[in-house]
Amino acid sequence: MPPPAAPSFENEELFPSTPGKFKVERSKAMNRQLLRCFASTSNMFIWALFLVALTASYLSFQSFVDSGNRYFSASWGGIKWEKQVRNSAHVHRSGGMSVLVTGAAGFVGTHVSLALKKRGDGVVGLDNFNNYYDPSLKKARKSLLTSNGIFVVEGDVNDARVLAKLFDVVAFTHVMHLAAQAGVRYAIENPHSYVHSNIAGLVTLLEACKSANPQPAVVWASSSSVYGLNDKVPFSESDRTDRPASLYAATKKAGEEITHTYNHIYGLSITGLRFFTVYGPWGRPDMAYFSFTRNILQGKPITVYRGKERADLARDFTYIDDIVKGCVRALETAERSTGSGGKKRGEAAYRIYNLGNTQPVTVPTLVGILERYLKVKAKKNVVEMPGNGDVPFTHANISLAQRELGYKPTTDLQTGLKKFVRWYLSYYGYKPTANL
Repeated sequence: MPPPAAPSFENEELFPSTPGKFKVERSKAMNRQLLRCFASTSNMFIWALFLVALTASYLSFQSFVDSGNRYFSASWGGIKWEKQVRNSAHVHRSGGMSVLVTGAAGFVGTHVSLALKKRGDGVVGLDNFNNYYDPSLKKARKSLLTSNGIFVVEGDVNDARVLAKLFDVVAFTHVMHLAAQAGVRYAIENPHSYVHSNIAGLVTLLEACKSANPQPAVVWASSSSVYGLNDKVPFSESDRTDRPASLYAATKKAGEEITHTYNHIYGLSITGLRFFTVYGPWGRPDMAYFSFTRNILQGKPITVYRGKERADLARDFTYIDDIVKGCVRALETAERSTGSGGKKRGEAAYRIYNLGNTQPVTVPTLVGILERYLKVKAKKNVVEMPGNGDVPFTHANISLAQRELGYKPTTDLQTGLKKFVRWYLSYYGYKPTANL
């Protein structure tokens, strides 16, 4: 039997005859593999960088688009918004004013804004439309303002960004500050809202005003409530106001001190107006004359308070049109602020005026007038006045406002309530009575 044949290798290169040759050739093959791998890795790295750059570019572009969309469609601050603000602030008469009205959708704010616009002054409104009372009434007032060419910005006086933007878009000559948390009794339920609106909000607004260039003249609503427990009548601007009877009164008194500080340090021209029980069409539902009307028509009882020794409460009821005249005259006669860029350049005017009717009327008399116009007898619950911050009477001495503003109220309570009842019946869909 022949011996087995030696194995045959067609490729001796793969199995060299000496170990040394095998090591050298294997090393060359491995290097070639590493070079191919490194080249592949480099390519992958370059592609990864490209993808990262592409992603970053996309995100940057998307951010730009999003920012642009926010700028064009934001509730405030977009191009359309700025155009509306400028158009509304445009003055249409020689020597006219450009006025920022805070609380523009409020009772007094709506009437003042309409009066200014009718004169040809520029008016921009600001209101937060809170729910202290029925927001639908505020929205209805806004619609009235819009139909008369007045743009109302939905924002809060505590929002420094909104204020800064408004002053950046328009060089307002005047600010009519009417935004506030109103009402004496509500302070028992929600005291913090008074500090938030009447103190913090006022400071935020004054900060914006003192930093504006030019600085606007500021006219703002104080209140007859600052007279508090004062028993000297009629109330004069020089009377003591250091005994407030309610938190609301305390915040308004604080406002007078705060505005004086900004006048002294920054040269802001300040005029404070102490309103006395304002009433009329488009009024506030929390006011007695308004709630009395509602309850009388609905057959519900009304609560009539009495003071000590069964004395009837009395108020210096002031019709809205008379208040508006006083506000407009205060704006017209306000001297310019003297500061610039937050720095005082000289002494600036600081004024306070009573705006009232000078004819106090008892609450039972008010009820009797409403009964006559509504042709419905009221169901009255007469109770002693609780210790909730109300005062037994108010009575304005308006001689200073008469002398310096030419202020002269002309509407008595009977005439004013007749106009209010006519509006109320129309607005809430009641059939008007024959005597209206």
